[in-house]
Amino acid sequence: MFKLLRYYSIASLLAVLVTAVLLGWLYRQVAIAGIVQLAERTNMTLAYAAMNPIRVTLFEFLETAADFGRGNATPPQLPPELVRSIGALMQDRTVVRVKIFNRHGVVVFSTKPSQIGDDQNPNEGFNIAINGGIGSSLIYRDTFNTFDGATEDDNLMQTYIPIRASPAEPIHGVFEVYTDVNRLVHQTERTEFIVFGGSILILSALYAVLVFIVRRASNTIELQQQTISDRTATLELLSAQMLKNEESQKQRLGFELHEGLAQTLAALKLKVENGGVHKTDGVAASSADAIIPALQEAIQEVRAIATELRPPSLDDLGLLPTISWFCREFEQRHPDIRIERHIALQEHEIPTRLKAILYRIIVSVLNDLAQHTKSGALHLGLWLDGDSLTLLIDDTATEALETTAVPLGNIDPQLRAGFARMEELTTLSGGTFTASAHGGGGTALRASWRA
Repeated sequence: MFKLLRYYSIASLLAVLVTAVLLGWLYRQVAIAGIVQLAERTNMTLAYAAMNPIRVTLFEFLETAADFGRGNATPPQLPPELVRSIGALMQDRTVVRVKIFNRHGVVVFSTKPSQIGDDQNPNEGFNIAINGGIGSSLIYRDTFNTFDGATEDDNLMQTYIPIRASPAEPIHGVFEVYTDVNRLVHQTERTEFIVFGGSILILSALYAVLVFIVRRASNTIELQQQTISDRTATLELLSAQMLKNEESQKQRLGFELHEGLAQTLAALKLKVENGGVHKTDGVAASSADAIIPALQEAIQEVRAIATELRPPSLDDLGLLPTISWFCREFEQRHPDIRIERHIALQEHEIPTRLKAILYRIIVSVLNDLAQHTKSGALHLGLWLDGDSLTLLIDDTATEALETTAVPLGNIDPQLRAGFARMEELTTLSGGTFTASAHGGGGTALRASWRA
């Protein structure tokens, strides 16, 4: 049985966890993008504030340092104006490092003297700036700096800014500013933790509400399924009881007709015959002779009705002898139709509860086929297949023809009444019914029960 609550609980819990992680990751990406944009604008403002007053001096210094690193091992002397401007810039506590590159990517000045002379031409940030763009990167503490190829000790924002007089003028070098973004990173991490925790709490509350709703729904569904199961069992019991009552009534009626009325008529016939022997009056004897054939016919009719309601042989001898008797009677009534019987079981292998059902189905279907079949032979099969009892009635008198199952509604409407009765009796007795049509014409009806 499908466990709705267990399946939903596990699936929902996984969905809540995945959703919380995705929300945290999305916020982190948005927050990092915000830090980069804010810090980049701040660095550009600081850099332009430091360079603009000494732009001419800076250009002259870069011209002097243009060949530094190309066979010239002596770094150029930084002009006093530039020293004062960078010193004023470094007074801002957020600025932790300043570097100046010439056009060839060589560090001609750095507040960290050990970096002077480094060739940063492969540096992606430098290449972006030397081509007129702004290169920025956020570096976390103890992580590798892909621009500089080193590991940083703090959370830094590095920005590469081209040095030129105007957007239309050539670029003389690159100015790099490192700013401390520890406060922004820590604030972002705290906010990220709050967002992640809040998402977990909200989604957990939603999860609890949904699980409660699904639990109620699951209980309701189980209750409804139990109700349906109980009703189905009740209907099956009622159907079996109806079939049993129907057979009991037919059995009682047949017994009363056969043992009561038929016996009375037989006694009456005997008395009339005896009275006719001893009467000397010719008129009385003639009347008695006229009554006797009528009484004989009445007796035969009563016995025929009793046999049709329920043959005594069904209770006295069993189903198989009764089928043999009925087939002989059927062939006498329909001399142009032959019944081929293939019964591969013994009387004791047939469940008692199905004997009357099988007899009613055989009688109903064969009588119906006799009126509509175009074949001179009917096939009647009854056998055990494992734990299944199967009844087959085929008006082609063969099992060798290929059949194709068709809905009962697609078969000749004139045949449906007998087939519908077979389907009804089969279903009510707990079996399964199928109808098949032969490619060359003819119909096969099959009913199966678990023995």
